[in-house]
Amino acid sequence: MYRRISVLLMAIALPAGGAGDAALDRATLRGVKSVNVVIDPVAAELQKEGATADVLRTRLEERLREAGIPVDTAATEFVALRLTSVRAARGPLAIAATIALYQPVVLVRDRNIKTATQTWEVETVVLADTKQVYRACMDSMDELAGHFVTAYRAVNGESAEKK
Repeated sequence: MYRRISVLLMAIALPAGGAGDAALDRATLRGVKSVNVVIDPVAAELQKEGATADVLRTRLEERLREAGIPVDTAATEFVALRLTSVRAARGPLAIAATIALYQPVVLVRDRNIKTATQTWEVETVVLADTKQVYRACMDSMDELAGHFVTAYRAVNGESAEKK
C-alpha cells in the first residue's frame, strides 16, 4: 500500500549529484539582480485542492518581493518550483517540493551551445491528508522560498535586504 510512497521518498533522498545548497552552489547566486518565476505543471490531484500554478506563482513572487529580491518576467535567471505527488490506494498523499535557481550557461568547449541549468536547489517532502493538501503545498513553498532568500542574501549581502 505504501510502496509507491516509499519509492518516491527513497528517490528524493538519493543524491542527484546536481545543485544543492552548499557554498559553491550559493556562490552561483552572487550578482543575480532579479529573477523570473516558473512553476512546473502541477498535478491534477494538487490543483483540485487549490494548489494551482497561478496561486503558487503569486505566492512565491510575493515572498521574493517581500524579501527585497526583484521579480522580473524578462530576467534570464529564474526560480522554478516543482511539486510532485503520489498516493497509495489509501492514506496520505506524499508531496515532494523542489525550488531551484536556473541560469543561462555557455559550454567552455563550444561557445555556440547555450542552455539554462540548475545552479542552486533545495527540496522537502511532506505527507498530507486530503484536507491538508493545500496547506501542505503552501507551507512547503514558503519554507523553500525562505531557504532561497537566505541563500541569496548570504552571497548578495545588504542589497538583498528588505527595504
